[in-house]
Amino acid sequence: MNKKNTIFLISGPSGVGKDTVIKILNESHSHIKNIVTITTRKIRVNEINNKDYIFVNKKEFANLVKRNKLIEWSEVYGNFYGVPKDQIDNNLKNQNKIIIKTDIQGVKKLKEKFINATTIFIMPPDIRTLLNRLKSRKTDSVEDITKRSDIAMEEIKEKKIFDHIIINKDGDLINTINQIKEIILN
Repeated sequence: MNKKNTIFLISGPSGVGKDTVIKILNESHSHIKNIVTITTRKIRVNEINNKDYIFVNKKEFANLVKRNKLIEWSEVYGNFYGVPKDQIDNNLKNQNKIIIKTDIQGVKKLKEKFINATTIFIMPPDIRTLLNRLKSRKTDSVEDITKRSDIAMEEIKEKKIFDHIIINKDGDLINTINQIKEIILN
């Protein structure tokens, strides 16, 4: 269980800008801490291990699951992602505001464990914008972009389960960040 306004679960389709928003919030507020997710996926260009994600192989990930070191984990796009318990515990102890970036499955599972968590869904203004963002990253194949687009449509259908829905429009990142900052700080 957690106190109200302590844990914030942020979700949204791939390419919607979650990482950018969270990075800027972390850099501008020392008491807002992002939980660094553990993943088995390959590191992308410009990502830093132990900062953007904690990159491990599937055997190491399975060991973390077996040792009960993850509060929640799931398979997404053929890779495993998990939320480390120790980071949550340390940040709660230090009275930080905690951001956990997760998918829809993760939000549902984590909301069971942290009933007072605030949920925030970041979405694109439309699917065309999302597709353009995914293509411009140049990290995914055409097949991956198609798969992510299909999954995005399903995720957007589930937006009603969230406490807050924020539309991240192109060229309006500051407004998106300010809306989320308002939710976290108030």
